[in-house]
Amino acid sequence: AAAMRVGYESASQFSREFKRYFGVTPGEDAARMRTMQGS
Repeated sequence: AAAMRVGYESASQFSREFKRYFGVTPGEDAARMRTMQGS
């Protein structure tokens, strides 16, 4: 899993830290990127 490759013990821990830093979940960020690429 990507979370473990970057030093997190679990995907949920990574998701919490990602949201705390960026203000969105990894899934929300991915959806935003897909929308931007489709424009």
